[in-house]
Amino acid sequence: MWIELFLCLLLAHLVADFVLQTSDSCSSKTESHWRSIHQYIHAGIVFALTWLVTFDLRFWWCALIIGALHLCIDVWKSYRKEDVVWFSLDQLLHLLVLIGVAWLWTSMYEWHIPFGVETWWIAAAVVVLICWKPSNIFIKLVLKHYSVNMPQEKEGGFNAGALIGTIERWLILIFVCLQRYDALGLLIAAKSIIRFGDSQTNKSEYVLAGTLLSIFIAVLAGLGVMMVKKI
Repeated sequence: MWIELFLCLLLAHLVADFVLQTSDSCSSKTESHWRSIHQYIHAGIVFALTWLVTFDLRFWWCALIIGALHLCIDVWKSYRKEDVVWFSLDQLLHLLVLIGVAWLWTSMYEWHIPFGVETWWIAAAVVVLICWKPSNIFIKLVLKHYSVNMPQEKEGGFNAGALIGTIERWLILIFVCLQRYDALGLLIAAKSIIRFGDSQTNKSEYVLAGTLLSIFIAVLAGLGVMMVKKI
């Protein structure tokens, strides 16, 4: 099935685009566009990881196509402002490339996940990564787009909100996969109690909007894993 290959390619994409890519390399790509060496290093990493996850030497030319198109999309994105619309469109284009390549390859060759790994395990790894950095970036850009004022972080530059949001989404993901919606309700209630005494209106609005988006993403991710598991 092409969906199996797509999930493996998506896993490689998430690792390359969000786990291995630093803020410094992103800044360099935005400032220097196609002249940034980080554009080509990143495309090389995408090519290598994409080829690696398939465990198929014949896949090299498809991995090369994905790496080249990833480079083109990233260069195009570097000329756009930091906004949720452009971020979403950028990721959508990457997904369309992966879907197209997965469909093309499986229409020519029979392919299965290496080592007999079940499809839903790959799906679980994908959503765990989605609930990490991609979700933090998406939520931040959505709140910025709707002019929800972000509270100032404490000295030291440690973004506690991003860490709390990530842990929150991972817990929700676990509860949804275990179908423990009662525990999900307790988690939401506990966070509401913790924030009850906050007198800063702007901060409360930011936390509330971010929390609702965070819950929405995590619940969808959990339901997605359950759907893949039933296939």
